[in-house]
Amino acid sequence: MRSIVVSILFLCGVLSFAAPAWAAIRQDDEPVVMSDAEMDDLRGGFSVAGLDIGFGAVVTTYISGQPALTTSLTWSDAGQTVQQEIGNAGQQIQNLTPDALNALGLKGVAGSTGVVINDANGVTALIHNVTDGALQNIIVNSASNRDLRQDIDITLVMPGFTPAQDAIGLQQFGMRLNSDMAGVAFGG
Repeated sequence: MRSIVVSILFLCGVLSFAAPAWAAIRQDDEPVVMSDAEMDDLRGGFSVAGLDIGFGAVVTTYISGQPALTTSLTWSDAGQTVQQEIGNAGQQIQNLTPDALNALGLKGVAGSTGVVINDANGVTALIHNVTDGALQNIIVNSASNRDLRQDIDITLVMPGFTPAQDAIGLQQFGMRLNSDMAGVAFGG
């Protein structure tokens, strides 16, 4: 059972790097009314051996227990959707000039999304970059006495997994029963 779940998670990781599918655009820009069955066929996610899988990740970086930067990534067959929330701690990296970043020792983070905190304790930069096929979570810290924490929540939605899981459990029960019967038959 565990090896199947690990295999599914591995396949999800590999498939998350696959190229997204693109929808056709109608020339007349008229809305198209679709049935529920048609919508079910177009919902996000990907399929592995007939099992539909949806994938999402939320990365939150905390300073002193307060969320400073949160990035949500949802991956589907239509591509990735990224949402970011920046807390009130410090300044947004995007609002600092390259010279200001360089003066703080953060020359390499120009063009990134995140937060820079510069106070009497030192400088801390929290960065979440989402690029094609990658989610980077970077903490650059030269500050003392700063309480930093990063949480990553990954969600896999597998609506058709219950029957597969039941079949796996039944198969394992059968193998165990077979093993036990063989032990009784041969005196083990």
